Amino acid sequence: MIELQVINKILADRSLNFYLQKGISGDYFRAYREEFDFIQSHYREYGMVPDKETFADRFQEFTFLEVTEKNDFLINKLLENYLYGEMVPFVHTLAEKLKDNSFEAMEYLQVEFKRLQRIGLFREGHDLVKDAHMRLREYEKRKNVKGLLGITTGLDELDNFTNGWLPEDLVTIVGRTNEGKTWLLLFFLVAAWRSGKRILLYSGEMGKTEIGFRIDTIMFNFSNLGLMAGDENLGVENPYLDIPKRDGADYVEYINALSKEETAFVVITPSDLGGRKLDVAILHGLIEKYEPGIVGIDQISLMDDVRKGENKRIRYANISEDLYLTSESYKIPILLPVQANREITKERKKDITPGIEHIGEADAIGQNSTRIISLRQIDGTLKIELKKNRYGLNNQELICIWDIDRGVLRPALSVSAEVEGEEAEKRSGEGEF
Repeated sequence: MIELQVINKILADRSLNFYLQKGISGDYFRAYREEFDFIQSHYREYGMVPDKETFADRFQEFTFLEVTEKNDFLINKLLENYLYGEMVPFVHTLAEKLKDNSFEAMEYLQVEFKRLQRIGLFREGHDLVKDAHMRLREYEKRKNVKGLLGITTGLDELDNFTNGWLPEDLVTIVGRTNEGKTWLLLFFLVAAWRSGKRILLYSGEMGKTEIGFRIDTIMFNFSNLGLMAGDENLGVENPYLDIPKRDGADYVEYINALSKEETAFVVITPSDLGGRKLDVAILHGLIEKYEPGIVGIDQISLMDDVRKGENKRIRYANISEDLYLTSESYKIPILLPVQANREITKERKKDITPGIEHIGEADAIGQNSTRIISLRQIDGTLKIELKKNRYGLNNQELICIWDIDRGVLRPALSVSAEVEGEEAEKRSGEGEF
């Protein structure tokens, strides 16, 4: 009955603004979804709600009523009705899960309860005139930090595009197989750790020793191949990239110093979870336990869906939505590598980075992400492109010199400038200037 009342009220008032401002969509109309969608479509196309004659011509069996209730009352009843419709299957599913496995039931309860809590929680708007000084304070704050509002990416040029990783960020890193998605994730996490942020990383495939060696490589330029092989030689000097020689003695000194640091870098693997994959409910518990400043998930294909979607596409959509809601709830960025699909993998052009449409198995991942970083290895360089950037410009591109074995990732222009400076200094010393 409430849906019918709301439709009649909208038609009588010839106004949809109040409901749109409250976030009401066709999802809130189970019995009259088609009628509401028609009104909304007409409003978007013609800038007004259809009159009753136009509406009646489309829905000839619709019952017209005189509604005297206020919009506030109607919307509260509509939300209550919608919440009831959402909770009925939730309660039934929870009861079924309790029969099979109480731990899975608890995880399902945690995730769904937070989603249900969000229904009907609409904030009042802000008067941009009276609240103008709030923007001035925000501008002054941004000026003082020179645009870096969040956690540094470790690359100044990328920080200029992103302003750093922000609270409520779900950053998707998309690339082909073996293109370095995990390496780039770890590079970003190391940069965050160096800035004083506690790190929580889920590694669904690699063990903690392998991850640890990669972290050591990025932090102090030890040869990763040398660490894995147990070599005494851990990297020769490279003046071009300003990398010193490293050996076993350097590694001992580095490890002794690192072990005294207080900022945690926590890695969780399936073995730490009793052989289970990570899901969002477990992630919530880990966040509350370790209180990280940033989270890395390697990767979505190695997670479980607490909602138990019927196929991979739905599971990925559920997981990415729950990860975004987790980031929003805990106010911490989450970085998520994902696999590019086969279409882009077959692409022969070497300089093409995967687009949003190339995210494997789920368009919803792109929709739920606040940023999408696409990468492509090209002959010793890494091409990074911002395919989606909710808080800045899209399609920004950065070419970096990339020595994976020594953990070096630097913008190519800055390296070129350093070399040109050294050559100019040498020529100046030889009397060429």
